[in-house]
This record gives sequence, C-alpha cells and structure tokens, in this order.
Amino acid sequence: MAEPQPLWRGLLLASLGGLAIAASFLEFSLWPLAWVAFTPILLSLYGAQSLSRTIGLGVAAGLATNVPAFWWLVHTIHVFGGFPLWVSAIFYVGLSLYSSLEFVLLALAIRAAGVGPAALYPAIFWVTLEFLYPSLFPWRMANCQLQVPMLLQVGDLTGPFGLSLCMVWTSAALAAAMRKGIGPARWALGGALVAVAAVVLYGSVRLPAIERAIRAAAPVRVGIVQGNLTIEEKQDVRYLEGNLETYKTLTEGLSPEPDVVIWPESVITEPLPRTLRKLSDSGRARLGLRRPLFAGSLTYEGDPSAPRFFNSVILFDAEGRVLGLSDKQILMPFGEYMPLGSIFPWLKGLSPQTGDFQAGAEVVPLEVPGVARFAPLNCYEDLRAPIARLATRDGAAEILFAVANDGWFGDTMAPFQHEALAIWRAVENRRFLMRVTNTGVTDVVDPTGRVSLRMPVFQPAATVTEVRRLHLDSVYTRFGDWFAWLVTGAALASLSISAGSPGRWAPPSLPRPPA
Repeated sequence: MAEPQPLWRGLLLASLGGLAIAASFLEFSLWPLAWVAFTPILLSLYGAQSLSRTIGLGVAAGLATNVPAFWWLVHTIHVFGGFPLWVSAIFYVGLSLYSSLEFVLLALAIRAAGVGPAALYPAIFWVTLEFLYPSLFPWRMANCQLQVPMLLQVGDLTGPFGLSLCMVWTSAALAAAMRKGIGPARWALGGALVAVAAVVLYGSVRLPAIERAIRAAAPVRVGIVQGNLTIEEKQDVRYLEGNLETYKTLTEGLSPEPDVVIWPESVITEPLPRTLRKLSDSGRARLGLRRPLFAGSLTYEGDPSAPRFFNSVILFDAEGRVLGLSDKQILMPFGEYMPLGSIFPWLKGLSPQTGDFQAGAEVVPLEVPGVARFAPLNCYEDLRAPIARLATRDGAAEILFAVANDGWFGDTMAPFQHEALAIWRAVENRRFLMRVTNTGVTDVVDPTGRVSLRMPVFQPAATVTEVRRLHLDSVYTRFGDWFAWLVTGAALASLSISAGSPGRWAPPSLPRPPA
C-alpha cells in the first residue's frame, strides 16, 4: 500500500529524475546517470494519492527533462523561423508542455496498471511512448549512450528501443528495491540484470564481427567539405558566388584525390530547374567540377512565375551531367513551411523568412558509377530510422550520408545531440554514415556506431576520408521496428488486463470521516 507523501517531496523527486535525464543529454560523459534517472520519478509516482497529483508529477518530470535539455529550440525558432524572441519563447513553452505529456502518459499508465511482474511495466510503457509519441526532436533514452559502443550493438536487432528498455527497467528495479527492500525486489533486480547482461554479451560478440567485415570491405575515398558559412550568407542569394567559391577552394585542396565529394545542404541557393540534365561550361566551372559531386541544392519545377521549390541533393559527374537527385521528405516547421499556415495565413506574417517548400516522396539512392551506391539523407532525415532503413533495404544503399545546416542551432549542444541520435542509423543498418554539415558537426560514423572522424565546429574544413562498401544484412534493416511493436503489444495487453481495477501504485480508497 502506497503511503502519502508531501507534495514538495514528490515534485522534488520527479524533477531530480528529469534533470538527470537532461544532464545525460547535455554532457554525454554523464551517461551512467541515465540508467538511474527514472528511479526518483517512479518513487515520486509511488506516493501519488490522487489523479491530479499523478498528472502534476508527470508534468514536473517532463519539464525538468525538456526545458534544460533542449533550450536551444528558442534560438532555432528565432533564427530559423524569423520569429521575435518573445514569440519563440512562447512557442518553446508550448513545445515543452507538449513534450511533457509523454511523461504524463507514463505516469497514468503506471497508475492504471502498476509496475507489473519484476517491475517491467514502466520500461515497456516508456518504450511504447518513445516509439509512438510524435515529437519534433525524436530522442530516445538510448541516444545518450554513444560513448559505450558495446551497448549500441543491439541496435541491429531492436533499434535503440532494446537498450532504452534495459535502462528504464534498471531504474524501475532500483526503485522497487528502495521501496520494498532487496529481497522482495529480487525478481526485478534479477530480470534487469539478465537483460543488461544479454545486451553486453551480444555487443561483445557482434562488435569484433562487424570490425572484421569493415576491414574486408572495398574502400571508397570521399571528400567531405564544411564551408562554415554564416546564416546570412546561406540565406541571401547575393552571396551565392562567394559561397560557391568557398566550397570550390576547399574542394580543390583535397588530397589524396577522392572518388567523390560531398557538399552540405543547400550550398547552391540559386534554384536549379529539375529538368536540368547537364551544366553549362560556366556552371561546371563555378562548381570546379573535377570529380563526381553530391551538392545540396534548391530545385524547382513548374511555371517559373509560380514555381514549386524542393530542398534536394544533386549528383553531378565530373562532366557536369546530372546523374540523379533526391528530395528532402521531412520539412522543418517554421523554416521550410509554416505549420497551419494554409489554414491561418496570418501566421506567415509572423515569420516572413519561412519558406513554402514541397516534400519529396522517398530517398532516391544515387550511384556513382564504378564507386558505390549512396543513400542521401537530408538534414532531419538522419533522425528518422525508417528512411535510412528503406534506402538500405529496398534501395540497396552501400553507404549512407546526410547533409545538413546545423548552423541554425547556434553554439549550443544541439549539433552534438543531433549526432547522438543519427549514430543509430549506422548501427541499425551496418553501414558507414557520413554527416556533412555547413558549420558542424561534420563527422564519419562507422557501422559499429563509433565516430571515426569529427571536424571542429564553426571552422572551414575539408578532408578525404575512407569508408567501406558494405552489404551486411541486419535484422533491423529487414524487419524494422518489430521489437518496438512487440513491446507496444505487451504494454497494451497489460493495460487491458488492468482495465477496471486499481493499479498496484494507485492509492486505496480512503474511509469517509464519521458524520
């Protein structure tokens, strides 16, 4: 039976847990904190005596997580969308409250169903929410563990969700032990320990196997270029010639000679027609083409007086021929489109910089003849696992790369958080992932999830890196989020079983005072 606890104590515990999660995303060396972060949150919920208090504790945990961990969104909305700072702050408050609802739903699920056998329910409820809850920045608990490659290897089976489950289950087992004692919590502690041991064992076997496959694969030399252009330079077409000259000069200095070069998102800001088949001699000279080039470019189709714009990656060969293009599927709100702008046109007036781009239908793998087959991911798309997975499975991509302009984030933790989320695409599909950005983080992630190269942020840089053409077939690439769906089914079943009866953490009915 749960004992009442003072409101301040519950709020303190919930907030401490949220702050521990935030800390592990603000400083990745604090990754062990994430394994115990849910313990105080669950202890606060254990003493919640009313529905309103349960909801309040969920809000407290959610705000303590989201507000400090992702505060950079204020800057991004302000600069990317062109909103006044005060409007950006209001948007961020709304986004933080929306993100906190994920913790509220967790709290309500635990109130309804309890912690379950071996204290497993909190973990399966949280993984279900990670999987299904729509979020602008789709972080998972597992994303903060990038400094421990052995733990990441389970990603080729379960994506990040298997590791997330182990982490939250560990917290729940510790909460059970603190509440009931080690003896009564032995099944929870033992179950969590077995799950963690299985992840570690799998990693210890899988890691050297993938390393051997990397060494045996055919090498490809790729030139990656980070121009470090300012936001003003990127936005204004008047800077186009200077921008191209920056990238051209950096590319000419690459050594040894690469097989292909990658420029980041929207380096070419003067829109090119989608019917273009070959650059003119002057256009080829502007890009300094001497070898195949992937270039982020704006493209358009339709009547030039009323064009439809796309954010694209174009593959040029050394002669300036267009070998293919792939369009960005997931457009960024407040920058590339205005949410609800078609319904409330006045919203566009608040943000005159917001564009009106069209979304692509799919990632189109692009092949450099005689080199490799690449899958280009544009900006946010390296955060969405299904996009890279389908490009690898159905598009037979041998190498993944992402182009982005993370300069919108400013000098914050955001580019590194973006990297931490994107790393899983390399592990899930057992492919090299190159992330080429305008200001950083520009990096190379090998198929084990290790970052083998990282350029300094906010500095112009260019280098030739060696990646490998891999054809490994992973369970995740073939079957996708089977594990997350299995956990979701278990969560729904546990809630269905508990329907109509008070959960194990729900307060008992209190006797009425005498008349």
